[in-house]
Amino acid sequence: MSEPLVSVIIPAYDEEAFVAEAIESTLAQTYPRVETIVVDDGSTDRTAEIAAGYEEVKLIRQENRGLSNARNTGVAASNGEILAFLDADDMMLPDRLRVQVGHLLDNPGIGCNLASQETIVEDGAPLPFWARGTETPVFSSPGVMEPTGTPDAYTVTMVFRRRLFDEVGGFDETLVHGGEDADILMRIGEAGVEIAMLKDVVLRRRIHHNNMTQSEGRAKDAIFEVFKRRIDRHREERA
Repeated sequence: MSEPLVSVIIPAYDEEAFVAEAIESTLAQTYPRVETIVVDDGSTDRTAEIAAGYEEVKLIRQENRGLSNARNTGVAASNGEILAFLDADDMMLPDRLRVQVGHLLDNPGIGCNLASQETIVEDGAPLPFWARGTETPVFSSPGVMEPTGTPDAYTVTMVFRRRLFDEVGGFDETLVHGGEDADILMRIGEAGVEIAMLKDVVLRRRIHHNNMTQSEGRAKDAIFEVFKRRIDRHREERA
């Protein structure tokens, strides 16, 4: 039985400095069946030109519509039974898909898994708020966010079964200030689907001056909105 096709979705906006490394990290995967989709979300630099230079990459160009829309657009154009997401300024380690997809195949009851990461700090870049302490909010069980003793499992490492992604409706495109990754994990948990947390390090996450997650205030506002929507959904269910 052959391995299922995995679609790696890379949303990109003005990432000419890093997108080549992100793409090459997908092409270097030890997992044998991978398609790479880059969604250029209205970049004003050479991001699309660089991505177009890779014959193995399916490039989609669109006007700037935001991270969630770019991810959903990439999924809509993909063919894989399994979905993996990569930010255009990060890099997957060679065994990422072999580890995470292998875990899903070995555990049919799990719909999504997350894993651990390493960080690369660019010269002069300040550490984001989530990297300053010893306790970072992560999903330690389906639909629950709380500080844990293992702060290195992050939503940027999510790998989904495609049917689950479709069932929960993909990323919420109205969450324009972030939190869309936390939101989709909450909706998965609310659907009663198990989320696994793996200890394997599968990603190199780059810290630089333009990271969206550098802003603590913006992140707090986003998480507040995510939890508010969760409460509203529960109220609607009880009504």
